[in-house]
Amino acid sequence: MALIKTKGLVIKEQPYKEQDKILTIFTEDEGKIQCIARGVRRQKSGLLASTQIFAYSELVYYPGKNFGIINQSNLIEAFYPLRNDLTKMALASYLLDLMYNAYEFFQKSPEILKLLLHVLFYISGGTAKNDLVLVGAFQMKLVSYLGYRPVLETCMVCQSDHDISLFSIENNGVICSGCREQTEGYLYKLSPAMLELLRDFLRQPIKQLKDREVNPAEAIKINDLLEHYIGYCIGKSSKAYAFYKTMLNPLN
Repeated sequence: MALIKTKGLVIKEQPYKEQDKILTIFTEDEGKIQCIARGVRRQKSGLLASTQIFAYSELVYYPGKNFGIINQSNLIEAFYPLRNDLTKMALASYLLDLMYNAYEFFQKSPEILKLLLHVLFYISGGTAKNDLVLVGAFQMKLVSYLGYRPVLETCMVCQSDHDISLFSIENNGVICSGCREQTEGYLYKLSPAMLELLRDFLRQPIKQLKDREVNPAEAIKINDLLEHYIGYCIGKSSKAYAFYKTMLNPLN
């Protein structure tokens, strides 16, 4: 088969045999793929830097029945600062896990890959006012792109736009206070600031949201809500999220 050349982000890695790795890579042109990187667990491997988790590289590989075989890989961005901050690394690892869970193999989404790279750039560079806002924005934009955009303007029961104070996971959107008693399933309480931030996640670009200042505790609640909602929509919960939560300190 002909070689395939594309750009991609390593979103998962696992050891294979004595010196190899199996990499899950989200690529621009082929979507989510799996490739074997031979000999990359040797310290002198020329592919070492470009085949680590978080590495965004230009790569050439042979497609195969089960796995591609990486022939060449040139590092574009490694996001190295993520490895020096456990909280940032946990945030970033959660985002990679979302990508892994949300897409099937060979399913393409170059727009979401581009969005993820922007978020990783801001988190890695420490240029955002609150990294949790970037996580929430990515969660919302991802689930909306997948076709599960929640309704945030009017109550899912009575269609009123007044006194919106709850989010219903099972009803895919917000609920007013008057309809609380007749709404089954899991409900999250929303402050006016949380509701406005959820709406802004849909309306505003990442570049603008990175400068947003929010209450840290409310940002965590929004992350919890959106992780629950994404898991409900796609039928998969993130194993990285529990670790991500243990690393969060709302006082920092």
